[in-house]
Amino acid sequence: MIRLVKKSDIEDLAVIYKDLYDNVDIGEHWTIQKAEELLLYWYEKQKDLFFVAEEDGIIAGAIVSGVKNWFDGLRLNDTEIFVSSKFQNKHIAHDLMLEHLKEAKVKYNASVIEFHTYGEEDEFPQNWYNRIEFKKDEELIIMNANIEEVLNNLCYISNNKIKEDKKGTINFSYKDLINLYNDLKQGDRAFVFDMLPEYAYLENELEKAYIESRINAMKNGAEYNLFIVGSKEKLESLENNKLFNYTLKNCYNNGTIYVIEKESLREKSLNEFFQLANGLYYGERVSGEKEVFRDLWSNSDNLGLLIKNEDIVEFIEDTVNNIVKKIEKKEINVEKVIKGK
Repeated sequence: MIRLVKKSDIEDLAVIYKDLYDNVDIGEHWTIQKAEELLLYWYEKQKDLFFVAEEDGIIAGAIVSGVKNWFDGLRLNDTEIFVSSKFQNKHIAHDLMLEHLKEAKVKYNASVIEFHTYGEEDEFPQNWYNRIEFKKDEELIIMNANIEEVLNNLCYISNNKIKEDKKGTINFSYKDLINLYNDLKQGDRAFVFDMLPEYAYLENELEKAYIESRINAMKNGAEYNLFIVGSKEKLESLENNKLFNYTLKNCYNNGTIYVIEKESLREKSLNEFFQLANGLYYGERVSGEKEVFRDLWSNSDNLGLLIKNEDIVEFIEDTVNNIVKKIEKKEINVEKVIKGK
């Protein structure tokens, strides 16, 4: 029987997926947990094209594809099709593919299906695909790379790189950061992206002092821009939080507070969101000295780093400017904008 997937199927499918890759030598080493994460991703993204095969009440395999716009219409891409070794040679893959493509044609009028495979052309699974008229693309080349290595080559400085390179890096505690914010004054500029980690706006003395220091920066006349970025659920959960509301009610002079749903920022400014999620804050002193804050919150002795590195400063300046421009153009949806009193 071929049917649409249920969330309760994911655990059994993950076992099948891992077992299949355990038996092929293509350099992929799956765990049950990682297989579940992949299949849950597909369940959330495209469960209307996620079909499962059952034999006598036992899950035997599955197929799923994504749908994307392309020059020749809608295409199915990144297709996953897998059948348990216990149920192979029973035409289950044939039945899964048939049901999958029929539904994709009716629902999306999809014109092409594409995916990655492995092995020799005259061996399974390529020989099976060849029999049902799949052809190897002779033009496109599949490329992959380690993201950390590419980022390094694009002059992005990663967390690990900063930890390894002590030159130009100064260690600061949470209390030191409080002092830095308290020290900002007229003529100083700061762009602070509060990505709402779990510990944000907790009722403790350090958090209160930290929030107060950012308010003091505005009271002292600094051009202080605070971007509070969080999921819709996180922002809603803070509606009755005293410290959060205290922050919103205390915007002074040249200060501006933006409250942004991270879903909107991520959708309209994905590259910048990626940078900010790593905790990069940018500030510029009256003297022209630039300071960049990377809050690591790793332990009680080393809760933050103050970085003086021109490469990172330039990178963050671009990030900040791009986001501010998109907010001004109303490309990024802002829940609240609070200007200084």
